[in-house]
Amino acid sequence: MPYTTILLIICCAVFYYRLGEFEYGSGGPLALASVALWAIGSFALRFGWLGNLLGQVGLLFVLTVWNIMRRERK
Repeated sequence: MPYTTILLIICCAVFYYRLGEFEYGSGGPLALASVALWAIGSFALRFGWLGNLLGQVGLLFVLTVWNIMRRERK
């Protein structure tokens, strides 16, 4: 269903926007990264919605590791 896919893209973008606002002060780049990751997964890699959701979880994992490493350096 295309409506489900569009809803998932919007939900992920809003989630990453809010995460960016909380962690980095600006949510736009993370929301854009989320939508770009979804587009690459859909069009270039031919992932379905489940594969794209796993990609979003991977993005969250990378951001978590990045924040842990960033805080250890300070």
